[in-house]
Amino acid sequence: MQLIIEPGRTEKNYWKDLWRYRELFYILAWRDVKVRYKQTVIGILWSIIRPLLTMIVFTVIFSKIANLPAEGLAPYAIMVYAAMLPWQFLQQL
Repeated sequence: MQLIIEPGRTEKNYWKDLWRYRELFYILAWRDVKVRYKQTVIGILWSIIRPLLTMIVFTVIFSKIANLPAEGLAPYAIMVYAAMLPWQFLQQL
């Protein structure tokens, strides 16, 4: 099978090409995940433990030591976690 790339036609076939090469995208994404977490001792579990530990530290420091009040009905730990997730996502870009 020969792939011919024509200029200016990428928008037309974008979704069709995504669907056609979905296995390639899956393989490349899985390879990136494996490479990223292969060097850590606990592997992919690290991506869950790290935000939880950060949430615990922030909750203890800001709610217990600094005595900052939690506004609203949600527990302080959930508010810290909700604010921290976008930060950690954008930090890795």
